[in-house]
Amino acid sequence: MEEYLKEDNRENPLVKQLKIMVIALAALLVVVLVFFLIARRENRANMQIISDEKETLQQELMDLSSSYDGLKTNNDSLNAKLSFEQKKITSLMDQMKRFRANSYTEISQYKKEVNTLKTIMRGYVVQIDSLDQANKKLLAENREVKKQMDWVRERNKSLEEKTTRMEETLERAATLSVEQFALYPINRREKETTARKCAQLKAEFRITGNITAKRGARYIYLRVTRPDGKVITDNEQARFKFQNVELEYTARREVIYEGERLDVSIYWPNDGSLAQGKYSADLFSDGQQIGAGEFILK
Repeated sequence: MEEYLKEDNRENPLVKQLKIMVIALAALLVVVLVFFLIARRENRANMQIISDEKETLQQELMDLSSSYDGLKTNNDSLNAKLSFEQKKITSLMDQMKRFRANSYTEISQYKKEVNTLKTIMRGYVVQIDSLDQANKKLLAENREVKKQMDWVRERNKSLEEKTTRMEETLERAATLSVEQFALYPINRREKETTARKCAQLKAEFRITGNITAKRGARYIYLRVTRPDGKVITDNEQARFKFQNVELEYTARREVIYEGERLDVSIYWPNDGSLAQGKYSADLFSDGQQIGAGEFILK
């Protein structure tokens, strides 16, 4: 009996081998489980990293889009480029909304594209800043040019006014001047008489010397106004120009003026219309009034 028990207690080699295999498989399973847990934890950590990167990139894209909205320029070509970049940002944001945050390769590609967009935007910012600086410089130059042009216009206006005043002064200086102007009735013997016995009206005066006046022949026009305000004239066609209007004249005389004093007489034959009262008389030449006076005919 004892011998039988000893033989039964001896372990079968096959069983022993099976036990070893089971223990090895169990150990391997434990190792695999440990690696699986580690890998799962690392995968979750990577997923979280990718998710965080996704949120960061989405925020950066939103910031980029907002920054592009703030970029303003008057350059149509540059505006078209900015609009194109904004469309690229919008498209990338839509793509990232569909991204499940499970591919590090894909998130790396998005990150690369976002960095490219940032670089492009920095280039546009520099370009727009350069344009702004150029525009500011141009505006400053334009203001300076405008200031200079205003100064030139004011100077020209002042010169024109001075020229006009000088021309007026020269014109006045060149205008004939009359002194000792008198108007009175005379009889047939050229003696001064009354209006009732008048054969002619005689206007006499002296043209003063003037070295700046035009030399040569010219007409002197006598314009006499009666007490009733009517101009004495024998012919409705007897007119001359004065300051862009035509005036009637009573009589005229052509004289030759050489810049020296010249005594002149102008006659008007009485047509019977003369009456006693106050008369006014004016002298004109070269479109200018050169003499005036009032006279009483008795």
